Amino acid sequence: MPLPGEASAMDSVDFQNVRLLDVTLRDGGYVNRHSWAADQAERVVRSVVRAGVERVEVGYFRPRRHDADGATAPTASCPSGFLARLRRAAPRARLAVMVRPGDTAPEDYAALPALGVTTVRFPVGPRNLAATRPHIEAVKAAGMAVGLNVIRVSELPPAEVVRIAERAEGDGADVFYLADSNGSLFPEDVARLVGEIRGHLAIPLGFHAHDGLHLAFGNALAALREGCAYLDASLGGMGKGGGNLRLDLIAGYLRSRGVRSLDIAPLARAAADVLEPWKTRDFTAEAESIVSGLLNLNLDEISAARERNDGRDLVSLLNR
Repeated sequence: MPLPGEASAMDSVDFQNVRLLDVTLRDGGYVNRHSWAADQAERVVRSVVRAGVERVEVGYFRPRRHDADGATAPTASCPSGFLARLRRAAPRARLAVMVRPGDTAPEDYAALPALGVTTVRFPVGPRNLAATRPHIEAVKAAGMAVGLNVIRVSELPPAEVVRIAERAEGDGADVFYLADSNGSLFPEDVARLVGEIRGHLAIPLGFHAHDGLHLAFGNALAALREGCAYLDASLGGMGKGGGNLRLDLIAGYLRSRGVRSLDIAPLARAAADVLEPWKTRDFTAEAESIVSGLLNLNLDEISAARERNDGRDLVSLLNR
């Protein structure tokens, strides 16, 4: 807290207009291979909505995989019955799905609004940006909002991120997210990147943090300070690599800043109950997340490094 009479760096943030998106079911699926039981998924959605977080990303939308994944890994493909069940469990929830354009056809989106989906998000990079445009048009035509997440943003020069952002806005995106997929950014990096992009866009900016270096919360605050309005977070920080920004932490912080609609008690209870099967800490995996964050390694590079390392842990990579 600032000293009496001292201005806080966060004083310029409009906390009432910060929007949280829960990504437990989607990003947490990297931890449990998307093997959420239906009652677990319902509990997650109900709990975050009860906590005042109405935006909930519930998985990847892959219609061609519904038969293969639907029963055992529902968040890997989001079958219609699964989405309908979540909508019934929490009618106030604004459901979101993430889509890789190669997994869908533009005509697949028309059925989603009736199942409670209000937002479709696309992970993009320099190579697949153009392919996303017809999908954006189809999503907008169906009456849903579009979020574009530029992934592995730490690997891209700022000028390239600006180019992608301007193209995303021109193609109709409603929110442009910066995803620190590798968990490699420091708060000063986030501040510089958001500050660089903010002046080029009229649409809101969002930030998706990973916590391999235990900087997700600091990075989220830096993003807010520079003008981001949307933040991704998950119960207990559950997510790939070092995990995500903890939803109870950022919600508690926002409540301390006057956002009285948020209540972290349902989040704490759900994290303790629902995440119990996956709560065991793997300290080697945590150390590997630190190494991969410091070396700015993405998932593909981590997999390749494992093969070169004959399956041994990756902690020694930092010593080379």
